[in-house]
Amino acid sequence: MNVFDEFVIPASANHVLLVKYMLIISLLLFIPYTCMMLGASFISTYYNKKGKNEGNNLYLRFAKDIIEKLSIAPSAELALGSIPVISAFFAYAQLLYTAKTITMSMMALAVVLFIVSFVFLYKYRNTFRLGSVLHSLRKIAGKDALESTDENVKHVEEFEESVESSNSSTGNAGKWLLLTAVYIFAGTMALASNPDRWASVNNVLQIIFSMQTLFNFLAFASLAGIVTGGAIIFYFFSWNGGIEDMTDEYSALVKKAAGSVALWSGILFPLFLMISYAYLPAVAQSPGVFFYMVVVLIISLILGSFIYSMVKNSDTSSATTVFVLIIVLITVNIIKDQAAFGNAIHENTIEITKIAEEHEKEARNKTVSTTGIDAEAIFTQKCSACHKFDVKVVGPAYNQTVPKYNGDVQKLADYIFNPQKIDPAFPPMPNQGLKKKEANAMAKWLIDKVGKK
Repeated sequence: MNVFDEFVIPASANHVLLVKYMLIISLLLFIPYTCMMLGASFISTYYNKKGKNEGNNLYLRFAKDIIEKLSIAPSAELALGSIPVISAFFAYAQLLYTAKTITMSMMALAVVLFIVSFVFLYKYRNTFRLGSVLHSLRKIAGKDALESTDENVKHVEEFEESVESSNSSTGNAGKWLLLTAVYIFAGTMALASNPDRWASVNNVLQIIFSMQTLFNFLAFASLAGIVTGGAIIFYFFSWNGGIEDMTDEYSALVKKAAGSVALWSGILFPLFLMISYAYLPAVAQSPGVFFYMVVVLIISLILGSFIYSMVKNSDTSSATTVFVLIIVLITVNIIKDQAAFGNAIHENTIEITKIAEEHEKEARNKTVSTTGIDAEAIFTQKCSACHKFDVKVVGPAYNQTVPKYNGDVQKLADYIFNPQKIDPAFPPMPNQGLKKKEANAMAKWLIDKVGKK
C-alpha cells in the first residue's frame, strides 16, 4: 500500500469513472502547457546565451519573445500548470489506491519539481522585462548621466548586473528542473501502466535507468518539440495578427528555428511513440489502445506534411491548422495512454470498488439511530417466543439468519420493520408494529450479539 492511501477515499464504480474523466481533463491542460514551457525554456536560453556571446540583438529579442509568448501569462502557471498537475496527482492516487508501488511517491517528487521549475521560468521571463525597463531608463537618462560618478548610478549598475546574472541562472535552473520533472513524470506514468513491475521497482534509480522510462521521455520530448515549434509559428505569425514590427531578417530567423524544431521533432515522435508502445505490457493493451495508436500515427503524418510544407515554402499561412492538429494529436495521445492505464489497473479498480462498498456499508451502519431504545427488552417482549440464539423454535435460530446480512444493519432493520416471507420452511414473520428507530436498534443489537459469539 502506498503512503498516500491514508489521504484518499476509496472510489465507488461511478466515482472511478469520474476520476478518470478528471484525469484526462487535467492532462489535456497540463501536457500542452508543459510541452510549450519545456521547448520554450531550452530554445530561449540557447538563443539568449548565443545572443550575449555574439552581441546579436536579434537572438536576444527571439529569446525574450519566445518565453513571453509561450509562457502566456503569470496566471497560466496556476491554471495550466500547478493546479492540473496536482489534480492529476490526486486522480492517480485514487486510481492506485492499495496498489503496492512507489509510483505515487515518485509522482509527488515530479509535482514538486514542476511547480518549482515554473516559478524559476517565470522569474526568468520577468528578468527580460526588467532588463527592458532598465534599457529604456538608460536612454532617457542620457550618456552624461550614465558616465557620472554619482553613488546612485553605481547602485543602478550593480542592479543591472544582478538582473543579468539572475537572467541566466533562473533560466538554466528552470529548464533543467523542468526536464528532470518531465523525465520522472514519464517514468511514473510508464510504471503506473505496468503492474508487473510494481513489486520489483522500489527506488527512483530503477525508474531513471529504465528503457521504458527513457522512450516514454523521448516521446514526450519530441512531442514538446512539435508543440513548441507549432506554437512559435502560431503566436508569432497568426495569433491576433502576429507580432508587430518584425523585420524580414527577424521573421526568417523565427521561421527557420521554429520550423526546424517542429520538423525534426515530427520525424522522431512517431518512432519513439512506437518503441514506447512496444514496452506496454499485455495487460495494458487492447484493440481500443491499438486503434488510438494508429489514429495518433495518422495525425502525426498529416501534421508532418503541413510542417514540411511550411518549412520548405517559408509559408506560415497554415499556422492555425498546424496548431489545431497539434491539439488533436495531444488529445488522442492522452486518451490512448489513459485507455492503456485503465486496462492495466482493471484488477486494482475492482478491489477499490469493493473497499468503497464496505466503507459505505460501515458508514450507513454508523448512522443508524438507536438512542434511548432498549433492544434487548424489545427482543424479550416481542421476539423471544419465536426465536432463540441457536435453537429452532417457531422461527429459525438467529445465529443462522443474521450472518446472511453480512453486517448490513440497515438491510436487516428494513426486514424487521416490514418483514416478508423468505424461507418456505417457516411461517411468515408477523409485523411487530415497531417504529423505525426500534427496528434499527433491534437489527444493530442482533448483529452485535451474533458477532460476539
